[in-house]
Amino acid sequence: MKPILPLLILSTATLLAQPTVPGSWTISGDVQGYPINETCTFTQAADKITGSCVTDGKTYDTTVTLKDDKVIFVHGGEYEAQALTLTFTGTYNDKGDLSGTIAVDPLGYDGTFTAKKTDKPEAK
Repeated sequence: MKPILPLLILSTATLLAQPTVPGSWTISGDVQGYPINETCTFTQAADKITGSCVTDGKTYDTTVTLKDDKVIFVHGGEYEAQALTLTFTGTYNDKGDLSGTIAVDPLGYDGTFTAKKTDKPEAK
């Protein structure tokens, strides 16, 4: 039984160290040659995470879902006067940043993104 205890402690510490979504994030990405640059701010009330993302001077309400090890955030957009829905699906890396894919509907385009938290707490 002794070998299991250190593994359990390590697993529990890893879970407790999981980064949190609420805060400010800088998102960079690419959708079929078009750059994506936006700033998002997320807040949490009870078990609901919401916020907004600003891109090209426009602010879009954003919803956030945590599913297994993925962070999914969705907001509107616009391209040539056509309404869009952008869905970002990412996972955390070892530095607490997110990276993953972007789906653009109804156009059916996809791309990739990285997101860095801009208000990381300072180490004490």
